[in-house]
Amino acid sequence: MSVQMDKDRIMATVQRSNYLPYIQQHLDAQTEPDGVVLETVCGICQENKLDISKSAREFTSSTDLPPEHFDGYRHLFNYTKHGIERTVALACGHVFGDRCVADLLAQGTDLTCPSCGFRMTYQGCGHAIRPALIPVDGEEPVRDKFPLTIAEGGNDPHNCTDCRWKLIRSNIRYALADECILCRQRYQARVPLDAAAHRAHREQHIQIGLRLALEDAVILVWPEFVTRETDTSTMKAAADHERRQVHVALLNAMVLSEMEDTIWYRTRAGKGSSLTKEQMRRHANGVASVEQSLLSWLVNSVREQRRMW
Repeated sequence: MSVQMDKDRIMATVQRSNYLPYIQQHLDAQTEPDGVVLETVCGICQENKLDISKSAREFTSSTDLPPEHFDGYRHLFNYTKHGIERTVALACGHVFGDRCVADLLAQGTDLTCPSCGFRMTYQGCGHAIRPALIPVDGEEPVRDKFPLTIAEGGNDPHNCTDCRWKLIRSNIRYALADECILCRQRYQARVPLDAAAHRAHREQHIQIGLRLALEDAVILVWPEFVTRETDTSTMKAAADHERRQVHVALLNAMVLSEMEDTIWYRTRAGKGSSLTKEQMRRHANGVASVEQSLLSWLVNSVREQRRMW
């Protein structure tokens, strides 16, 4: 009897906070699978229930067939019918309803957290950080399905997707240039050029610098992230690391097969060197192929489940 009463008391513990680190603290401290019951309403409207709430979970994977014209928006029909909003997290750690946040964004100003005033902009470029949707499906755990908040040590990639692409493209064009960048810099600084020195630093760039530049580009596509410690976090981190290594190897093989003889080839050192029109055409096509691959990966990474801000 005493054990059952204690269990009932534990299961009756209700967490109503809309601050994600505080919620996580309670979830981590629980000793029973259902030790903490989340019942959270949107902090903006103070009315609609968020779908991470225990009482809302049954509607997140409902098999009830909505009217025909709602077929593509099943969650919208169920959520609207029962006064539920999808849960979005801001980088500061506060969670709100997606429709209420969309109303704030529609005002056309930078989004600031209604609870703490945190400004949702990237530190590097100053562009807006999109709120992170927390995917909810029935009773499945949500703890490792969204980025760590800044308050918990989560990563900020410093730049939005568009600005990361500009940086990727600039770095790639530097690394894959058909003219030797070091020789050009020395020429502009009026430093004497030497053909043997050109061959040495070009070879070093092909053997070492090129792969390092490609690794930097891939990191900008899929930045390393810190995640909560869960049963799957170590596996996900290892999978992300392996994916980056595979894509770097693929790019490196592509570059060496198509442009090894033309990267950093042109120089004013010694008697100088230049490329034929065919070599220039082939080189330009190779650079375009690498850029197209990186851009497609970056675009697809944005569509993936949020792992960073």
